[in-house]
Amino acid sequence: INAEYMGKRGMLVDLVEFINATRSVFNEANMPVVMEMVSANIFRPRVPPAESRQADRKDVGADPDEDDMMQEPSWPHLQVVYELMLRFVTCAEVEPRTAKKYVDNSFIVKLVDLFDSEDARERDYLKTLLHRIYGKFMAMRAFVRKTINNAFYLFIYETESHRGIAELLEILGSIINGFALPLKEEHKSFLEHSLLPLHKVKCLSQYHPQLVYCITQYVEKDPTLAPMYSALI
Repeated sequence: INAEYMGKRGMLVDLVEFINATRSVFNEANMPVVMEMVSANIFRPRVPPAESRQADRKDVGADPDEDDMMQEPSWPHLQVVYELMLRFVTCAEVEPRTAKKYVDNSFIVKLVDLFDSEDARERDYLKTLLHRIYGKFMAMRAFVRKTINNAFYLFIYETESHRGIAELLEILGSIINGFALPLKEEHKSFLEHSLLPLHKVKCLSQYHPQLVYCITQYVEKDPTLAPMYSALI
């Protein structure tokens, strides 16, 4: 870990401690600066895998044992940035109507794109962060689901390679659990066109438990959907 990263971490830790000890830090005047800092750090260029490893991933999916060894070199300071962002999203003083100017569609698209991170620690923070955003920013919920849906489409029909499918499904498990009855056609369409096709990807074993949980949530809410799932078995 080089001195630059550790220096950034030290400053960020001081900032988080200041936020914890001070009221009204996330006021409207400070929001642009906070979000600019967060975006500049987490939305960074990522080094693509070596061509040979990329080919292997497409053939057989990501290897969880290999995944454990892949760690983001800048994680010591990135972790603190994620902690700061979580405090921003969960802060009771942050009004969604004001903050949505910064936590906008573009931010959500780039955040979901980060779920393909090779570092499991980052994916875990992303899972918590996106879930918190979904819970707080009600006006963004449909777009969050649409963005996850687009990530699944890209995975199923083009790349067959994505390290964050399990984490995205974990978020969806909670989202589906909160669907009101009767289920909207939009939600049934998501099951048919996004979730069920995930069974056909070669690396199904990497996210199968999370996928089964999501399907189970649907069937428990609407047993008439069971034949749709049974047709795959």
